[in-house]
Amino acid sequence: MAEGLLQMPLGAHVSTAGGLSTAIGRAQALGAECIQLFLSTPHRWQHPHHTDEEVVAFQGLRAESGIAPNFAHCAYLINLAADEGPLRERSIDSVTASAQWADRVGLAGVVAHVGSGRGQTIADAERQVASALEQVLLGGGSCSILLENSAGSGETLGARFEQIGSVFDRLGRDTRLGLCLDTAHTFASGYDLRRDDEIRRAVDEVERFIGLDRLRLVHANDSKADLGSAVDRHENIGFGLLGEEAFVKMLGNAALRDVPWVLEVPGMDDKGPDLPNLETLKRLAGRPT
Repeated sequence: MAEGLLQMPLGAHVSTAGGLSTAIGRAQALGAECIQLFLSTPHRWQHPHHTDEEVVAFQGLRAESGIAPNFAHCAYLINLAADEGPLRERSIDSVTASAQWADRVGLAGVVAHVGSGRGQTIADAERQVASALEQVLLGGGSCSILLENSAGSGETLGARFEQIGSVFDRLGRDTRLGLCLDTAHTFASGYDLRRDDEIRRAVDEVERFIGLDRLRLVHANDSKADLGSAVDRHENIGFGLLGEEAFVKMLGNAALRDVPWVLEVPGMDDKGPDLPNLETLKRLAGRPT
């Protein structure tokens, strides 16, 4: 086993149905060492709302369990690249609220999709993203805002690490800005993560344009979509076109060893990340299950 590999927290996205604190029990049932969750319904324009009692209960259970670091994922409806109008304002408001609640709950950061240009030039769309994030950072508190790389379909931004780095440059490289690398998205956007040299290419681009210190989370997903397809379709670990050996290579890469990994797979019963997938991820990392 490679030196330092044991420090890598492996976990999953878990549900908060029944209350925020229930996420910890679900994580423990999976053997998760870190988690991602939704602070509010991801398909609606709804701000997070949790009672003080639920926040305290979550924090207590998290401390007892040692499950950390933990993250929230922003609503799927947001588009930080939207031009002026209700969608832009709602997107900024939604991400800001998520960041504020993440601070209150004690999460390490919130994951946000970069957005879609929708008819704008790439340069204009990048400016819109930077401007939106500037407002989020002004009101969002101290937690990290992690931009997630995309598969690259349509006019979606973020399929190239250089573009995410460009957005960070526009914001003076604020220390709260970070990267969430999704393995399925990276593969679908053209990086063949089944090969060591292509893993190195992706890591080298992250280092060059973003900074490896800003790589704060990995979404561990196999892919139903082929290399370079620009299609975002997650698959269970080892059942997609990446396959188990790709995860062995990625989990063993020196630059990725200490980064938290969370599953976003469909699950064997299509109910989301589950015990078999996390056990597989641990096995591929050379960990006891």
